[in-house]
Amino acid sequence: MSGPKGFDFRTRTNGEVHIFSQGKLAKMLKGEDAAAFLAAAEKGDAQELMAEAIGGAGAGSRVAGGPTGPGSNLHGNGASHAPTVFRRKTG
Repeated sequence: MSGPKGFDFRTRTNGEVHIFSQGKLAKMLKGEDAAAFLAAAEKGDAQELMAEAIGGAGAGSRVAGGPTGPGSNLHGNGASHAPTVFRRKTG
Protein backbone atom coordinates (compact mmCIF):
# COMPACT_ATOMS: atom_id res chain seq x y z
CA MET A 1 0.00 0.00 0.00
CA SER A 2 1.37 3.40 -0.91
CA GLY A 3 1.23 6.60 1.13
CA PRO A 4 -1.61 9.13 1.28
CA LYS A 5 -2.96 10.55 -1.97
CA GLY A 6 -5.52 13.12 -3.00
CA PHE A 7 -3.86 16.12 -1.35
CA ASP A 8 -2.96 19.35 -3.08
CA PHE A 9 -1.59 22.66 -1.84
CA ARG A 10 -1.55 26.18 -3.17
CA THR A 11 0.38 29.21 -2.04
CA ARG A 12 -0.93 32.76 -1.94
CA THR A 13 0.95 35.99 -2.51
CA ASN A 14 0.68 36.86 1.21
CA GLY A 15 2.61 33.68 2.14
CA GLU A 16 -0.32 31.52 3.21
CA VAL A 17 -0.44 27.86 2.21
CA HIS A 18 -3.84 26.27 1.61
CA ILE A 19 -3.95 22.46 1.78
CA PHE A 20 -6.81 20.72 -0.01
CA SER A 21 -8.04 17.16 0.38
CA GLN A 22 -10.25 15.76 -2.36
CA GLY A 23 -10.83 19.28 -3.68
CA LYS A 24 -11.92 20.79 -0.35
CA LEU A 25 -9.95 23.15 1.87
CA ALA A 26 -8.64 21.13 4.81
CA LYS A 27 -6.02 23.40 6.42
CA MET A 28 -4.61 26.89 6.10
CA LEU A 29 -1.03 27.58 7.22
CA LYS A 30 0.30 31.07 7.92
CA GLY A 31 3.61 32.66 8.88
CA GLU A 32 6.32 30.36 10.19
CA ASP A 33 4.14 27.25 9.82
CA ALA A 34 3.68 27.97 6.11
CA ALA A 35 7.38 28.65 5.56
CA ALA A 36 8.36 25.46 7.39
CA PHE A 37 5.85 23.42 5.38
CA LEU A 38 7.14 24.77 2.05
CA ALA A 39 10.76 24.09 3.01
CA ALA A 40 9.93 20.54 4.06
CA ALA A 41 7.82 19.94 0.93
CA GLU A 42 10.81 20.75 -1.28
CA LYS A 43 12.94 18.16 0.53
CA GLY A 44 10.47 15.35 1.21
CA ASP A 45 7.22 13.67 0.23
CA ALA A 46 4.64 16.46 -0.10
CA GLN A 47 1.67 14.05 0.13
CA GLU A 48 2.89 12.68 3.45
CA LEU A 49 3.56 16.19 4.79
CA MET A 50 0.08 17.36 3.86
CA ALA A 51 -1.47 14.33 5.57
CA GLU A 52 0.49 15.11 8.74
CA ALA A 53 -0.39 18.82 8.56
CA ILE A 54 -4.14 18.19 8.54
CA GLY A 55 -4.03 15.66 11.33
CA GLY A 56 -2.39 12.53 10.04
CA ALA A 57 -5.30 11.47 7.83
CA GLY A 58 -4.37 8.34 5.98
CA ALA A 59 -5.82 6.76 2.87
CA GLY A 60 -9.58 6.42 3.02
CA SER A 61 -10.06 8.61 6.06
CA ARG A 62 -12.47 11.51 6.12
CA VAL A 63 -11.07 15.01 6.38
CA ALA A 64 -13.06 17.78 8.03
CA GLY A 65 -13.64 20.97 6.09
CA GLY A 66 -12.31 23.32 8.74
CA PRO A 67 -10.05 23.69 11.73
CA THR A 68 -9.92 20.91 14.27
CA GLY A 69 -9.00 20.67 17.91
CA PRO A 70 -10.45 21.80 21.20
CA GLY A 71 -12.24 25.13 21.09
CA SER A 72 -12.31 25.35 17.29
CA ASN A 73 -15.82 24.09 16.63
CA LEU A 74 -18.24 26.21 14.66
CA HIS A 75 -20.04 27.90 17.55
CA GLY A 76 -17.24 28.00 20.11
CA ASN A 77 -16.98 25.93 23.24
CA GLY A 78 -19.88 27.57 25.07
CA ALA A 79 -17.71 28.82 27.93
CA SER A 80 -18.54 32.50 27.42
CA HIS A 81 -22.29 32.15 27.05
CA ALA A 82 -24.85 30.69 29.40
CA PRO A 83 -27.35 28.29 27.85
CA THR A 84 -30.44 29.96 26.44
CA VAL A 85 -33.78 28.75 27.68
CA PHE A 86 -36.57 29.29 25.21
CA ARG A 87 -40.06 29.79 26.56
CA ARG A 88 -43.29 29.79 24.68
CA LYS A 89 -45.09 33.11 24.80
CA THR A 90 -48.74 32.99 25.69
CA GLY A 91 -51.61 35.15 24.70
